[in-house]
Formats: sequence, C-alpha cells, structure tokens
Amino acid sequence: MKRRRFLQSGAALGAMAAAGTLFRSSRAGAAFGETPEPYRQIGLPPELRAENILEVFLYGGLTTWETFYGVEAYGRPDDPNPDLRGTQLHTFYNPATPESSLLSSVLTEECGLAAGDLKLVPFARDALGMNVSLGPLLAPLIARKDVLDRMRVVVTRHDLEPHEAAIPYALCGRALGSPQMACLGAHVQRHAMEHGDPGRAAPYAYTFTDLGIPGDNLQASLATGLHPAAARPLLLRASSEEFLGLLKRPKVGAAPERAAFDGLLSRYVDQYRDRVRYRREGDPLRASRLSELSQTIRAVASAHELDAVLDSALFEQTVTALCGLENINAPAICLRVIAHLLTHPAAPARYCCFIDPGLVIADGGGGYDTHAETCRTQAMNLGNTLAELLSHVRRPDEQGPEAEGKLDLDRTLIILNMEFGRSPGAQNELGRNHWPYGYVTVYLGGPIREKQRGIYGAIGPDGRATTFVKPPEQRIAALLALGIWPFAQEGFGVSDVEGTRNEGESAEAALARVLGHG
Repeated sequence: MKRRRFLQSGAALGAMAAAGTLFRSSRAGAAFGETPEPYRQIGLPPELRAENILEVFLYGGLTTWETFYGVEAYGRPDDPNPDLRGTQLHTFYNPATPESSLLSSVLTEECGLAAGDLKLVPFARDALGMNVSLGPLLAPLIARKDVLDRMRVVVTRHDLEPHEAAIPYALCGRALGSPQMACLGAHVQRHAMEHGDPGRAAPYAYTFTDLGIPGDNLQASLATGLHPAAARPLLLRASSEEFLGLLKRPKVGAAPERAAFDGLLSRYVDQYRDRVRYRREGDPLRASRLSELSQTIRAVASAHELDAVLDSALFEQTVTALCGLENINAPAICLRVIAHLLTHPAAPARYCCFIDPGLVIADGGGGYDTHAETCRTQAMNLGNTLAELLSHVRRPDEQGPEAEGKLDLDRTLIILNMEFGRSPGAQNELGRNHWPYGYVTVYLGGPIREKQRGIYGAIGPDGRATTFVKPPEQRIAALLALGIWPFAQEGFGVSDVEGTRNEGESAEAALARVLGHG
C-alpha cells in the first residue's frame, strides 16, 4: 500500500473525534439515519434488528439455475417452445438422471462430491406458484439446516449488462455517475460515527478484496457519495503485510518523533483553519475539505491503535487444494479476518464487504464471470467460499470456547450479492453470458427468521423476472435491518421503492418484500 492510498484510507480510521461538528444531515437537527418522528412506529423492533452485516459480493455473477433457483419444469429438452429447450436448470444438469449430466461429472470426478449430493433440494414456492429447488452447487449450504431455516431468496432485476455499470448499481443502489452513489459501508460508517464512541480509532466499515481494485468499477465498494470522506470504508486485502507495517509508521521514527510530527501537522492545520474563518471565529467559511484533511491527520496519528484490532497472524497465507487445483485461498483469509472484526470484543465492525475473487479467476474475470466454462469454475469457487463462510457461522450446538469468534445469525445478517446472474441458455457451449434480467440476492440470518424463510418474487420460463425488486430497494432494506433510516439526501428517496408515495410506505414495502416483515 502506497502512502497516498494510506492517506486516502486514513479518513475512515479516526474521524469519530469530531463527528458531531463535521457532519450536516439533510434534515435540520437530525443525524444521518435517524428516523423522523412521523415514522417512529415503522421499522424492525430492536430484538429483530441485525447488529452488523457481512456482504459477500460474488464478483462476476453467480449462475442462478444450479444454485438458488432451480425450477425443474422450465427449460426441459422437450419444451414446446424450441427457444427454451435445454435452458436454465437443464443446460448442464438433468434432474431425472443427475449422475449422467455434465455438472455431475465435474462435481463427483473433480471436486469429490458424493453422488447423493447431486439431487435437487426443494426449498419454496415462488410468486408464480412454481416449486423452486436448491441446486447441487450449494452442497455446503444444504448441509447446514440451521442456516437454510434462516434464508430468504429475493428475485432481483435490472437492465445493465456491462460489469462497469452493474457493479456500482448493485453495491450502491445508484447508477454510475450519480453524485449520491455511496456504498452500503459508507452509509453504515457515517451512521456509526455519529452514534458511536467519539474516541474510537478503529473503523466501523471495511471492504476486503485480493484483486486490488483495477477495473470493472469495483471502486464503488468504497464510494462515499454525498457523505464526507471520513465515511469511506477501510480497504484491506488478503495480503496486507505492507499495510500492517505502515500502521507503525517506521519512517517517521519512534514514539517521541511520531508525537512531534503529528503535533506539527495539527498546528499547521489549526493555523490554516484560523485563516479561513471570519474574524477567526465560528466555522471555516472556505476550504470545505479542510475538515477531512484534519480528520485524516488525526487518523494517521492514531493508526497504531489498529494494532489492537488487526493481528498479522490473521493474514497468514492459506493454500487449498480443490477440484484438482491448488491455490492461495484468498476467500479463506479474508473471511477469517472479517469474522474476527465482526466479533471483536472491544471494537466490533458493523459492516464488512468481501469482494469474492474465487479460488481461481474465471475465464471472464472475477470468481464467477464464466463465459467459456461454467460448471467447474463456479462449483470450485462457490463451494470454497460457502465452506469457508459457514465455518465461521456458529452452529446451534456450539457453546463456550468453541463458539468464540464465530458469527451468530441472531446478530449478523449475511448478504450474498452480485452485479447480475448468468444467462438461462449456454454461451460458447459450456459458459453463460451476463444476465441482469432475472437473478437472486440471498439473505441469511439477522431479521430473517423461520417465518421469513422462502422466496420473494418469481422468474419465468424465459429466465426473466416477473415479480422482483431492484438494487436500490435491496440497499434500503439492508439499512433498515440495522435500524438506520435510509431516506435522506445522502441516502435514498421514495422513488427508489416502486409503488410507494412517502417514506413510511417505502420503508414498509422494502421490509415486506426484501426481509419478509410486513
């Protein structure tokens, strides 16, 4: 990590010291995320809210049909419509004889699954009354009934096919170029800073990736929109040794030298602040970014305090052999650090986003952009990520020391998100193309209890969603799950929830459709 990037990230590390004076809400006298008086009775009761969110972003787009939305009646080889034959679940898998399908040969011969794991598992009925089953790529999840009992599948749709446009929309609920385009982590960080411990040095929101952020607009995972720069989540990677070294600021010197250096920078900022105040009284009238510079300097000065939160042992390299390949397991490293941060006893995170690159990179990039080959890559990457994720989720029978450091589904909402799904028909014979017209977003735990388990919406025989929600409503629901009111200049508007007329109706609709609380 270069010094410039460290300074960019620094605004998120120590901004709590002056949060009350730096932030201005869109509502006079109200902090961001505070529920207005007329709507205080709307929302989840405290006992049903999540304390934190873990978002796994399946970069490239998970194939929907062999995972969370298998409808056996669609796409059969004998479908009356020749254009639909051999699509959706039937592209690479035959439910009648699963052992003879292309997908099964990959799973059993290369990935070591038992033949009994290839069967479809009935899950729920959709809005069209069709029986939806869970596909064989979900074997690690299917084995965890306690998690399946807390799962809600939400049909999602939009019309943005390129990664560069779809990723910001999925992560932020805003189209690329919108001044309000802020990631979910920025909203959570802003809210937590205003309501949390003013002396806390550790961030509340983190983004994890092992890709850097070179393209496809994955930078949206750090976007702050109309929030101050101090709301930016802290970016970490699976290989963060250099970052952890920078926290100690070795080039500045030992503790006395660092204190003198920080004091000098603070003095310079104070002098400049006096120059941009009218008669040296009140708030600065010019240099709107001055407060952010001040916060960055405070953050850098307290960077060493992150040593108490981030232990270098967490980033130890993990190598995994799966489906005939051996590779550094970036998902295992990132999810291990995330579980540590979300369950930290002194400075727990409230939001962590993991951009999943997979155990191997797909032919189109990311972990799931499988244009030329779908079965092996998606089976390997999804199977590995689910296994690593669920290893950090506490089982009902785990108590005491064995449950320490594991995620509690009563406290943590896990979101499986993606920019789009994969096409119902094959591309290049063995791959699938981009498909934003009907895919799913999955919610595990948090406000999702057994009553909310199931499916919202429906995808038809042509692979297009008929009843669905769009990404902005998904982001609104996630904020409501944390008890954060999402309607503000920096957040979302009533028009982001279709068919509603005011903030109260929008909140109720998002809670009902996405989280099942109506």
